[in-house]
Formats: sequence, C-alpha cells, structure tokens
Amino acid sequence: MLPAADAGSRTPWRARSAYATGVGGRLTVGRDAELALLAGALDELSAGQGGTVWIEGDAGLGKSHLLAEVAELVERAAPGDCAVLTGYADQLTESFPLRVVADSLGVFGWSTDPARVPIARLLAGRATDGVRYADPVLAATELLLELAERLCAERPHVLVLEDVQWADAASLTLAERLAGMTDQLPLLILVTTRPVPIEPGSPRAALRAAAGARLRLEPLGPADVACLVRQELAAEPGPLLTALLAAAGGSPLYVREILHAARGGRLVPVAGGRVDLGAAEPVPRSLADALLRRLGVLSPEQLHAVRLGAALGNEFPVEDLDLVLGPGESSARAVGEGAGRGALAAAGAAGAVEVSRGYARFRHELIRQALLSQIPAAVRGGLHDHIARTLAAAGRPELRVASHLTAAPDPLQTWARDWLAVRPESTLYTAPAAYLELLRRAIRAAAATDACWLPLHHRLIVVAFWTGRDDLVVEVGPSVLAATADPGESARLRIKVMRSFARLGRFDEAVATVAPAIERPDTPPRWRARLSAWSANALAFLGRVEEARTQGRAALEQAEGLGDALGVAYAHSALAVVAEADQQPAHLEAGMAALGNDPESLDLRLQLAGNRAARLGALGSPEAPTAFEELLITAERVGTYRASTVRAHAADYHFDRGHWDEALLHVAQLGPAALAHPAFAYLHGMRAVIAYRRGEPERAREHLRAAGVTDGEPDRITGPTGAYLLEAVALRAEVAGDLPQALRIRCGYLDLPAGSRRNSRAFEAMFLVRLAQVLGDDRVARAAAEAVADSGGRATRDVRLAALTCRAMVEADPDALLACAADFASGGWSLCAAMALEEAAVHLAEAGEPGRARGCFNQAIDRYLEHGAAWDVRRAGARLRRYGIRRGERAAPRAARHGWAALTATELSIARLVAQGLTNADVARTMMLSRNTVQTHVSGALRKLDCRSRTALARLVALRDEAGLRDDAGLRGVAAEAGGPGDVQA
Repeated sequence: MLPAADAGSRTPWRARSAYATGVGGRLTVGRDAELALLAGALDELSAGQGGTVWIEGDAGLGKSHLLAEVAELVERAAPGDCAVLTGYADQLTESFPLRVVADSLGVFGWSTDPARVPIARLLAGRATDGVRYADPVLAATELLLELAERLCAERPHVLVLEDVQWADAASLTLAERLAGMTDQLPLLILVTTRPVPIEPGSPRAALRAAAGARLRLEPLGPADVACLVRQELAAEPGPLLTALLAAAGGSPLYVREILHAARGGRLVPVAGGRVDLGAAEPVPRSLADALLRRLGVLSPEQLHAVRLGAALGNEFPVEDLDLVLGPGESSARAVGEGAGRGALAAAGAAGAVEVSRGYARFRHELIRQALLSQIPAAVRGGLHDHIARTLAAAGRPELRVASHLTAAPDPLQTWARDWLAVRPESTLYTAPAAYLELLRRAIRAAAATDACWLPLHHRLIVVAFWTGRDDLVVEVGPSVLAATADPGESARLRIKVMRSFARLGRFDEAVATVAPAIERPDTPPRWRARLSAWSANALAFLGRVEEARTQGRAALEQAEGLGDALGVAYAHSALAVVAEADQQPAHLEAGMAALGNDPESLDLRLQLAGNRAARLGALGSPEAPTAFEELLITAERVGTYRASTVRAHAADYHFDRGHWDEALLHVAQLGPAALAHPAFAYLHGMRAVIAYRRGEPERAREHLRAAGVTDGEPDRITGPTGAYLLEAVALRAEVAGDLPQALRIRCGYLDLPAGSRRNSRAFEAMFLVRLAQVLGDDRVARAAAEAVADSGGRATRDVRLAALTCRAMVEADPDALLACAADFASGGWSLCAAMALEEAAVHLAEAGEPGRARGCFNQAIDRYLEHGAAWDVRRAGARLRRYGIRRGERAAPRAARHGWAALTATELSIARLVAQGLTNADVARTMMLSRNTVQTHVSGALRKLDCRSRTALARLVALRDEAGLRDDAGLRGVAAEAGGPGDVQA
C-alpha cells in the first residue's frame, strides 16, 4: 500500500514542469494549457488519485512530444517516485488482442517475473501451471488488471498508450477497465489518437467516454512557430526561412524537420541578428518528404534495408530484419553480414530510428509510413508474404507470422495455407478474430482436393463456434461434415454444429445434425453417448420432454459405463432441463463433479455452475449468493465469454431479492461495451426500474434512453430481453399517473407462452393483478393469476409463491397473503414479502379490520424503506390512506444513501481491508470474492464516503476506528477531521 501523500511537503508538479522553469531540451511550445492540465493530473496522482486523459490530434501536431515532456518531468522531478510505462499500437497488430497494454506493462515472451510469465504464456497459447483456460485472451485480461494493480500498490504509475486509433478491441476494453479503476489506484492513463470516426458503443467510444479530460491539439499559430524557431536556432528567422516554414501548416514536427534540414550548413546570419537560408529552398511536398530527407545520407542498400524494417512494423527485433534480408538478398551482399544492424545504425545516426536491447523503433510512426509509401502497393503485399514465410521458417512466434499474413495479398500462398492447417487450436484462440479471417481467406484459395482443405475447415468451425459465429458454423458445417470420414472427428464437429443450431433457436436442425452419427455403427461409443446427450438437450427445448428424458438417461448410462467424464456431464446437463425443479441442482452438481480442466470441460463447468446458481436462487436457497460469487471467481480465473452472462444472472438474482445496490454492482461490472450489446440492453431496464422505485424518475429516463427507449417510444416492448424494459415503461406510465396505460403495458405478460419464459417473469403477474384490481378490472386480474399458475409442470419455489400470491389477491384472502409473505421472506424475497403484506393490509382494511391492516401496512413500509423503495412507500401510503390508515411512528427510517450508514456490511469489511494496505486482489482472496466484485465495492465505498482515493479511505477508516464512534454526530466529526463529509443523509 502506498503511504499517505503529504501534500504540504510536496512541490506541485505545475511548479516543477519544464515550461514553468525553462529547464530541459524538450521544451514544448504553444501547449501551456495542455501541460498545465497534465501537470495538475500529476498533482492528483501524487496524492493517490488517478485519472484518464484522452489526447487527440492529427499526425505531427506533437502528441508524442507532449507526453515525452511529461515523462521527462517525472524523471527529472521525482526519480523513483513514479514510473512511466508506454505502449504503442501498430497497424500490423490491430487484430491481435492485448498487445498494446501487454507491451506497456512489460509482458513479453522472455519475461521472468512470476506475475508476467503466466500472461505471456496465455498470449502465446500455452498452458499455465498445468491449467487450461477457456479463453486465453479474457484470462490474460484479468491477470493484466491484477498486474497493474500490483504495480500501482508499489508506486504511482503513468500509463501511456500511443496511437490507439490502431489499437485492438481487447486492448481498448482493457484500457477502459483500467480507467474505471483510477478512482482507487494511483494510475494516470494518457491516451493519444488521431481523429478517426468512433462507432457508438464500441470499445474505443467507451474508452473515450471514460476519460476525465480530453485534449484536442490544434496547429501552432505563427507566434508559436516563431517561438519554436527561436528555441531551436537561438535566433529569429529571416524572410526566406519564414516562407519555407509556412509550408509546415503549424505542425511542430514538420517545423523541426525543416529546421533540421536547414541546419545542415545552409543557414547564414542576416541583418538584425536573424538567421536565414543562403538561397531559396524548394518547399517540401509533404511532411513525409521532409522526414525522408533525414535518410538522404544512407546508401541505397541501407535505405532498402530500412524500408524492409518499416514493413516489419513500427517496432521489431533487429534479428528479424537480418533474417528477412537473408544472405542472398542484394542489400545483405552489398553491406555484408549483419546488414540489418548496419543499416539501422546509419538510420539511428540520422535521427530516424532508435535501437535498444535488440529492438528497433522508428522515432515517429510517420517516418515508417513515409518509407512504406516508397514501396509500391503491389510489392508491399508480396513483401509481407516473404516476411511471414521467413519468420515461420525460423520458428518465430506464431502471432508475429500471422500479423504479416494478414497484410499479405490474396490468394494466400500454398505455404501459408499449409501453415494455417496445422496450427494447434490453442494457438488459434489467442487471436480468434485474426485467425478466423485468415482461415476464411485460406479456404477461398484452396481447392477441395488440397490436403489442407479439410483441416482448414475443421479449424474454422472450432474458432467460429468459440467466438459465437454460429451463422458461419451452420453455413459451412453440413458440407464439412459430409466430407469428414473419420467418425470420431465427425462426431466432435457435429456437436459444435448442433450447438450452433441450438444457440440460434433452430432445435429441429440441431437434432437432425447429430442423428446420423448416433445411428452410424462405426461412431466410437464415447462419442455416441455424448451425441445422445446433446440430442436430448435439444429435444427438451422442442417440448419432447419424455423423449428427451429417455435419451438423456440412456446417454448417462452409456457414458458412466465408459468412464467418460465429459459424456456424463453432458447427460446430466440434459437431464437437468427436464427434471423437477428441486432435482435440477443435483443433476447440475453431478455434472460439474465429473468434469476435468480441458477448455471444453471448463466451458461446460461454467455453464452448469451458472444454471445451478440460477436454480438455487429460484428455489430460495441460501446457497445461491455463494454459488454466484464462486462462479464469478472461476470465470475471472479461466477467462470466458460467459462472465458477462453470469454477472447479468447475478444481477437478476439480487434484483429479485431487493438487493438493489448489489444488482447495480453486477451490472456496472459488465462495462459500457457489454451493456451496449443488444443481448444486455434489458439491464438498462433493470436500472430504470430501480430508479423509478427509488423515486428518481429523471435517472430512470436516462437509463431508458441508454437502452434506446425514448419518451415517445411505443409502450409495448417485446422479445426475450424486454422484461425489465417493459416493467420500466409501465412504471413510467404509473408514476405519471396514467394507470390505464400502465395496465395495457403490463398485459404484455399475458402474451408470454407457458413455460420457461413465462416462469422467469412470474413476479410480473403480481404487479399486473395489483394494478388490475386498483382499476377494477377483475377479468385481467384473474387471467394473470391463471397464467402464472400454468407453469408448464416444473415450477420452482418463486413461481409457486407468485402463483399463490396472485390467487390470494384475486380471492381477497388476507390470511393466505400473510402466509405468502412469510414464505417470501424465508426465501429472501423481501420486496415480494412487502407487496404481499401491502395487499393483505388492503384486504383487511376492506374487511373492516383496521388494527390488523395497520400492522401489515407498517411491516410493508418497513421493508420498502429498508430497500430505499421510496415510490412504493408513497404508492402504498396513498392506497391505505383512503381507509384512514397511515404510517405509524414505529416505521423504519429511510435507508441512508451517503455516509457510513450507507455502506453495506460487505463494503465496510472491504474498506477495513483496504485500510490495512491490501490490494483488490488480496481482498478478493481474503473474502472469497471476485476481484471485479471487490473493485466495484471499493468504488461504492469511495462514492458514499466522498473519498477521492484509497489513501483517503484508509485515513478515514483509521480515524473512525480510533474515535470508536458509531452515532451520526460522532461520524460527522470524524469525517470533518479526515477531510470528507461522512454524514448520513436521507
């Protein structure tokens, strides 16, 4: 843990910056406002408060120069107190995940640090500590976040990410998540980019939105250009030089390149102490032309070698250039052994390249672009093919080979197709999008008679399946299956194809896909059992329950007889779908117990564990919260696309129980990019429902707009993801006083088909019956009660209770409602219990029992207030007021939203551990929580206590514990001493 910063003993960064002191050779001209903002961010960083700055500007306007000034400032003013880490995006690696952030955090193939080695192995597609990962990119993402946290626990860090217009989506998402951690880490993220179109909802848009400050660099004005000339030449420019500099268009880099060329003996003193050109110089046609003038001192062979280096990338191993040149290459023959090194040395002397620790890097991306522009486009593609083939033959890392293949022209050459056809599946998962496109290109170039045709298709199906490209799997699957002679491989692929059909809702085709292999006599018994299990799963979703149950039991018996763990798990998964509600967890647990650690087993384990947690929640089991948290821990460790779904299900679970802060916590963990996906749009509806019921209508409308639902949106929202959105729109109408409109919207529940979809929304029936009875529409009330009672034969506890409550409401039976309230409370559905109590109070009041009605009403209000349901309190109060029943003095106080009293028990426990110096990862291990859950709890505690850093939180906790006070007045005093509010507000 960082020691608390003593602001009084530190000199502000603003006072130490080069622009203020005039010290240093990298003085940045015309950027005083930008440097002041960055210096202020460094001030915050030194106090433990991070942040993110988005810096945008055209090439050559000084983005990198500005950040070099910041790095120099940190190094000069606080050596050892703060670290600056830098990563560069590159066009060649745009499709290869996490390279930008991984490079910036020092994760390389040769890493020896125990924290970095597992990440490097994951990104190379290799197992770590004998454990396979479901998705190496997602698993590496979590480890990189933990690494960043560990580094920031040692000292503050500045993380510079350059040229993110070329950054891969995974790096952008990771950077956005890091930006979300800067409220609790001493981490300053500086992002540079050229102006490019940003698609709404994209990872780039999410990162830009996460930035607390945005800078847009503009060209320098004439006065600033003149200042830059004085800085570089220690003299005023004469008329000829001034005219030449006008071509720079205010670009600092362009100006410096012109001055660099002019200093080569062509400047002469003129009247008035100025300097000027000896004769008029030709104006450079472009900045690229000006940059290339630096390389005029190189021999033709050296220049050719440096161009090859440009094709290798903005940064590359020097030995790769020697390899590409090769002993037979003309430049190598002319320059001699180590041709690449010699050419790079000459380019380095000219100021175009920097070489360090065996790696070469162009001083500016524009230099590389200028060199590439000298290579004809038709030649450039062939050059990338040559580079890829050379690197592959030399055994260089596969991702480096693949990056050049992506730039090679079509059709891909025979060697490339053969190379792709033998890539291990574990390698393909490290850059699935890039490899998927390469495989498609290779298939287009291959003939059906080529030996590589079938292996390429097999790999295509596997990668497409694991990346969710079910449309592609079902498109190519049938023809590939017809051409696959090996019965074991055919069965393996059939499962992928049938699961893709099932995920698309095409269950008939899913069953038809596996049927031939089940009947095929030479299908290995192990695969026949697995195929039968998946067929049973699809049959269940077709409503052929008995057939599914029979086939599932037969598959289980076969798999157990063969000792096939994966087949056993498949069979239990299918049987869980058709089992009675109370038997489902046992099947899921048995399936999980049978599984191993291979990627297929890990994915299935997560699926089964997620289903188990959801079933436990529906049964009202106290094991459900632990099941969800254990699942999230596992999802983080192994890396899986299912993590977002797990968080969404956890949010559902906590929402139903009135744990709204917990539900919002899990929604926040998904991040903006996931929430922008149509599959999770309904979670904006959940946020809106919470806001409406908390009495925050404007915030609710913001959430609806985020889901694409405007104030004028049609009121009936359909589709499987419309549940919370429909609820929120109904509440919008009810809050506005339009109860008939709210009833019409809620009647959408009656259109749901009997079965799982209707069962998953059983609690909506209670709200529909309530509203129908308020409006005197007994027909709708009875229809809703009948609909929720028709559960399809496998009702869970929550569905049964909802059905009993609706029947009691329709039959005006307060005693039955009180029994339902007790059952709801014992299962953890506190708000449902409150609603049953409210309805019992209404019916008791109507029956002339005001004493009992008042008692029920007060209990309902207590529960509503406990969860901050301010709107429910007002609504229930208005209903009972007509009977002369008002809230009693014994009702619970309104839930606190700020200060110590607002902290949940978990937040308070985590705050104490943070005060002890533990990182989020340490806290997660201590409390058996996921690291993301801990991070969100820390953010919640910081927000509720109005703390700006973990350091401030630790100080506040220490003062609170030292004072030993728990009353509000004492807490306010402690907060005042600590510099935060800490008060308890209603």
